[in-house]
Amino acid sequence: ELRGAQGAPQGPAANVRCEEAPAQEEEATDLVRILENAVLVVFVLVVVVTDWRWQRIPNVVTFPTMALGLLLGLGEAIGREGGLEPAALGAPLQGGFLDHLTGLAIGLGISYPFYVGGGIKAGDAKMLMAIGAVRGSLFLLNAALYGALAGGVLALVLMASRRLSPPESEVRGRFWRVMKSRIPYGVALGIGALIALALSP
Repeated sequence: ELRGAQGAPQGPAANVRCEEAPAQEEEATDLVRILENAVLVVFVLVVVVTDWRWQRIPNVVTFPTMALGLLLGLGEAIGREGGLEPAALGAPLQGGFLDHLTGLAIGLGISYPFYVGGGIKAGDAKMLMAIGAVRGSLFLLNAALYGALAGGVLALVLMASRRLSPPESEVRGRFWRVMKSRIPYGVALGIGALIALALSP
C-alpha cells in the first residue's frame, strides 16, 4: 500500500475507502429514516385511537414522541459526514437535527392561533409539534395540509349526520355518536400524516 509524505494511504485502497464512506453514511441515514417512519406510524395510530375513543390526546404520548423525534434528528446528524459539527446538523427544510427542531417550532406556530381561537384542542397542537419533531418541517407542512383536507371531509360528515339524525333521536353506534358531538381533529391530522408518509419519496 502506497503512503504519501504524511503517511496517509494512497492508490486503490484509498479510493475504495473514499467510496465506502458515502455508502456507509447513506445506510445510516436510511436506517434513521426507517426508525422515524416506524415511530410516526405507531404515534399516529395511538393518537387516532385515543382521540376517537376518549376524545383526548394524552401528554404521555405527545411529549415523549417530541423528544424521540429530536433524538432521531441527532441520529441523522451523526450519520452525516462531520458528525455533530454545525454543518452536519442540517438546516430547515433540508433534513437533520435543525430541520426536526424547526418542524417542532412550525407545529407550534401553525397550531397556536387555532388553539387560541378555540378551533383545536391543546392535544391537537402537541400532535402537530410531535409530527414535526419526528419527520421535520417539510413533512409537517404536507401532513398539516392533508390533515386540513381530511378535517374538511369529517366536518361534512358531521354536518350530514346532524341533519340526518334529529337531536331528540337516539344516536346508535360509536361513529355516529362521535360525529354528532365533535370533529375528532386528531383523527384528521393522523390521516393527513399517513397520506404524507405514503406520498413521501
